[in-house]
Amino acid sequence: MSSRRDFLGELWRGTGGALLAASALILHRALRAAAPAPRETTLSAEAVSRAIAEGGAEWGDLFVTGPPSAPAALSLACTHLGCRVRPASSGGFACPCHGSRFTADGSRTAGPARASLSRALLERRGASWVARL
Repeated sequence: MSSRRDFLGELWRGTGGALLAASALILHRALRAAAPAPRETTLSAEAVSRAIAEGGAEWGDLFVTGPPSAPAALSLACTHLGCRVRPASSGGFACPCHGSRFTADGSRTAGPARASLSRALLERRGASWVARL
């Protein structure tokens, strides 16, 4: 027969385990829900052609460049805290918020950002291009 002290100890351990499991479940669901859904942006073929002819151009929150056969798009959101990067006079991109710098292809070169700019997948749909981030 166990004592009252043993019974209360087991009760506390069981309660703690249940609370830990419930907390882990809540955290898992919150983090899973926080993942952003892929976004799609439709670009007209004319806008993509114009951007390529100009050596690259902004289209909303994307920078479109590349060869006509395989255009590419970069997200203009800094990977540090999401500020909008701007084309730099020396080429590439610079973040006005905290000074991160990126090359013309989006690779990180300096600053608090730890990752390169996100590349959008561009696919042809009829007469338009669709960028998926």
